[in-house]
Amino acid sequence: MLLGALALFAVFRRIHSAPMSRPAASLNCCWLATTLLSTGAAPLQSADLEFRLHPINADSTYEACSVMDVNRDGKLDIVCGGFWYEGPGWKKHFVREVEKLGDPPEFDGYSHLELDVNHDGWTDLINVNWRSRSIFWVEHPGPGLGEWKKHLIATPGTMETGRLYDIDGDGRLDVLPRGGNFSAWWELLPGEPKAEPKWVRHDLPQRASGHGGGFGDINGDGRSDIIGPDGWLEAPVDHRIGEWIWHPEFSLGQASIPVIIADVDDDCDNDLVWSAGHAYGTYWMEQTRMDGKRAWTKHLIDDTWSVGHSPLWVDLDKNGIPEFVNGKRYRAHGLSDPGALDPQVMYRYEFNKAAGKFNRYEIMPKGGPAGIGLDPRAIDIDGDGDVDLVVPGRSGLYLFENLLISKPATPGKTSRP
Repeated sequence: MLLGALALFAVFRRIHSAPMSRPAASLNCCWLATTLLSTGAAPLQSADLEFRLHPINADSTYEACSVMDVNRDGKLDIVCGGFWYEGPGWKKHFVREVEKLGDPPEFDGYSHLELDVNHDGWTDLINVNWRSRSIFWVEHPGPGLGEWKKHLIATPGTMETGRLYDIDGDGRLDVLPRGGNFSAWWELLPGEPKAEPKWVRHDLPQRASGHGGGFGDINGDGRSDIIGPDGWLEAPVDHRIGEWIWHPEFSLGQASIPVIIADVDDDCDNDLVWSAGHAYGTYWMEQTRMDGKRAWTKHLIDDTWSVGHSPLWVDLDKNGIPEFVNGKRYRAHGLSDPGALDPQVMYRYEFNKAAGKFNRYEIMPKGGPAGIGLDPRAIDIDGDGDVDLVVPGRSGLYLFENLLISKPATPGKTSRP
């Protein structure tokens, strides 16, 4: 009976995550949920996890990173600001001189989005920036591995950071910045290898601008919508020229980037999970129905730490249930944010359906050295079969090696948090 229930649970997870039309998805989701309940199967519980801390560069103050095979040696490397670190030994190499702007001066690099912009077969990086108010891409130099060249895309205004999504459903990734006083997305047109990249700006209703947002299907019509801090934009059939409809159904405050859009409670509609980007609190917003209309119920997850700016949604313990992973951003606004001087923390939160709440699990002991800046990564960087975490920030660049499936530690090269 237990094996059969677990098998059904696994099938449910696969069907629930696979793309399909909304009616089919709803029927399968609700039928399997009912079947699982009738078997008496308990939800899979989170595994106890340990992480081994690798300080890649404790003196780094760049807030974004990427993980990619820079030199095509078959091993993943880390790019962070002005340098890249060659895996697995993390030898430091120069990328470019990164500008410092503002008062006090800070590096202008609020994202490291991996995309082959000029179609030459090498992965470039897209930066979405607050201080320069610009979107630019940094060109991979190719096999010579020299200095990377910066190219301006646009200067639309202040942006906290950005993410890559396939907004128009054409199979190609687009750039969705989180604009402070504008709302738009940028499409990279197909082109010949090494040709000048061509970008198209697609404007959105400005009411979706502000601190915090995400991308996902809110109303279950099979099209991904855009979340803002004070509501959501319903996607039209044609994402390029159709009208995006604004729904001011909730208020998230200065929310994280991204806001996670997922069916947290497995009731066949998508909910929201986020942290306060510049205050205390991590929350989830449950989508419900009231008098036949969509409604939202806000639930507190954790209010013991502040400034959770850039979360991840990832299954670290491989039990089929994604976790909300987040931690304190170090000195986001100097010392002016609530709790700015509190100890650094990093947690993962997994929803317990039976209890109807998120359980918290520690990744880094309170007061540890790492903070999550603006563009962290969750990826199996060592190829051992589990997902690791790479976190940049003004307190340094760190790798948290997931020890769920791990190789023996190399003496003298790692330390436990």
